[in-house]
Amino acid sequence: MAARFVVSAASASGLQRVASAARELAGADGRVDAVALTAESAALAPVDAAPEHLATELGGLADTLVVYHGEGAWLRGDAWAAALLDALGDGADGVLLADAPAAREAAGRVAAARGGSCASMCDALRRDDDGRLVATRSVYGGVADGDITLLASPAVCLFTSGTFEGEPTGAAVAVERRRLTAPAHEITLVSEEPVDQTVDLAAAATVVAVGRGFAKAEDLKLVEPLLGRLGAELGCSRPIAEDFKWLPQERQVGLTGTSVTAGLYMALGISGQVQHLAGVKDAGIVVSVNNDARAPIGRSADYVVVADLYRFIPELLTALGDRS
Repeated sequence: MAARFVVSAASASGLQRVASAARELAGADGRVDAVALTAESAALAPVDAAPEHLATELGGLADTLVVYHGEGAWLRGDAWAAALLDALGDGADGVLLADAPAAREAAGRVAAARGGSCASMCDALRRDDDGRLVATRSVYGGVADGDITLLASPAVCLFTSGTFEGEPTGAAVAVERRRLTAPAHEITLVSEEPVDQTVDLAAAATVVAVGRGFAKAEDLKLVEPLLGRLGAELGCSRPIAEDFKWLPQERQVGLTGTSVTAGLYMALGISGQVQHLAGVKDAGIVVSVNNDARAPIGRSADYVVVADLYRFIPELLTALGDRS
């Protein structure tokens, strides 16, 4: 029987990436069905693309896009799970999701409802010599990789951000629309704080990240010209986003943030604990700028500059010249 996978994500780029992984596993004779959710004329998953646009972006990566329309103004994990369970129909080899808060709930619900296997924070998925699906994920805080054999079907895998590349390779896929019969609310929404998604670090070609080497929030302005010269996105370490709240959490890189695959990752004033390094292990070239020659990031960086970042940044800008 030909392999079949069901994929979904909270962002268009995430959906492309998991669809690309599913297509590789399914092969030419297999099938990949992508799932999207809408409600009240708004896109819920992915939140950043209309179904018609998604159909184009999934060309060659999926066979069909199933759009479920339901009620509600926010993405609920239980409703998402209901859509995935309906899309599964008679069954599939696996359900692949890109990591997001609601996706974590949906993944667990789907696996429990169908008696399948479930693995979270996966970096890769492959078949072993016996045809079984094997997920690879970081273990021990990101210092090592471990393999998990997913014995029960469907295999539900939740992938870290930026794990795969995904680009359309064919014509737009067919769009099928279904009405979602969502379960009754099991969660009460106490309050809602809108979050504007302004950056996709996982897809960025170049990332310049800032850490506790900066003395105060105002000093981050020093990096703005460098971002322009390099065409880079701004990232940060966990303390900058979670402790100091100088930058939004969407810019956090690491085990509890985003995993980047940038060709160039420049860490300014970041010590490089294992949680942070887990998010940059797939970057092409890692450059560390730190005044501490013994900073842990030095053991994982391709280039290490031992310098005061307040002096280094202006000198680097001078060396780069006007590349705007």
